[in-house]
Amino acid sequence: GKTISQFQVKMFHRSQEKTSGNVMKATIPYIKVDIPIWVVFRGLGVISDRDILEHICYDMQDVQMLEMLKPCIEDGFVIQDREVALDFIGNRGTTTGLSRDRRIRYAQEILQKEMLPHVSMAEGSESKKAYFFGYMIHRLLLAAMERRELDDRDHFGKKRLDLAGPLLSNLFRMLFRKLTKDVYRYLQKCVETHKEFNLTLAVKHQTITNGLKYSLATGNWGDQKKSMSSKAGVS
Repeated sequence: GKTISQFQVKMFHRSQEKTSGNVMKATIPYIKVDIPIWVVFRGLGVISDRDILEHICYDMQDVQMLEMLKPCIEDGFVIQDREVALDFIGNRGTTTGLSRDRRIRYAQEILQKEMLPHVSMAEGSESKKAYFFGYMIHRLLLAAMERRELDDRDHFGKKRLDLAGPLLSNLFRMLFRKLTKDVYRYLQKCVETHKEFNLTLAVKHQTITNGLKYSLATGNWGDQKKSMSSKAGVS
């Protein structure tokens, strides 16, 4: 399965960022620095300040919330175009030395596949992501203005549970991949040494059987040899 996305929205105190107010930035996977939220919105195709504000602030008479967003507008003022925003994001990625076109494509791919993958990973999902991103910022602002309580991270409702189905399917996928690699290695060896291919020797059925038995018996979901990285749980 896909690993959990490390996408975050952070609020920085004005003294940290040397600005006139609290600035909000987004941490995007594979991008080395935090990106101003206005730049992320423009990268998603929401260009005008008013459109961005409408994604975040659901009541345009809410003066307190609009005031809190002023520093963010100033922070992203230099970038007014989608392509420039994508270039700005792509230029700060882990892949260096790319041409402008490739940087833009790289940024588009990151926003499509790594930013909020649970919303969508399909092309053309920028609008959905922009609304969800706005909702995240809205919730952060409500907490900052003390209009709602902070989320309790230890609450059971906030936990991600891996139940029997996903655990077994991921384990089987990993064991089957190991089995096919072993068959490939055996076949390669036969070709190199001019030996006859023996299907019984090639397919080690105990790879899957023993792997499933081990996890069901011990509660460690993963490769026996990599017990440090396997998930410990109840079986």
